[in-house]
Amino acid sequence: MSSSSKRQSVLPRVQSGPKAPVNFSSSITIADSALLTGNHTINISSESVVHPRAKLDSANGRITIGRRCIVHERTSIGTASADPRPSESRDGVVISDYATVEVGAVIESGGTIIGEGCHVGVGSRVGRGAQLGKVSRPHYATIGGLVLVRG
Repeated sequence: MSSSSKRQSVLPRVQSGPKAPVNFSSSITIADSALLTGNHTINISSESVVHPRAKLDSANGRITIGRRCIVHERTSIGTASADPRPSESRDGVVISDYATVEVGAVIESGGTIIGEGCHVGVGSRVGRGAQLGKVSRPHYATIGGLVLVRG
């Protein structure tokens, strides 16, 4: 009887799509269980952290994460919009420097911009095309697409 020192997860395996092309800084920290999929490039700048079970999906556009950002567990970045209207933008998601995306937050793809120092709170949903200004702090909020929020 053989024993293994590695504990097995009780969570079901996550279906993953194609592996996304990536451009990482050498000084990022990314969990083994973070899921990066899609066809467009995922860029993560220096000293940023991506926690376990975070999902970055570039199927709907490029994802760019700035310097010293924190992406917490169970966040979903680059999600397809729930809005059935076609998007004018082919851009994905830009998360500017020093931003934090808290647990369970969802950021839809489609020209979405999270400003420098923003703190997207637990369980928030940021719609396609939304632009959060510098140091905005939405918590438990749903921000529709094409909305501009200033700190």
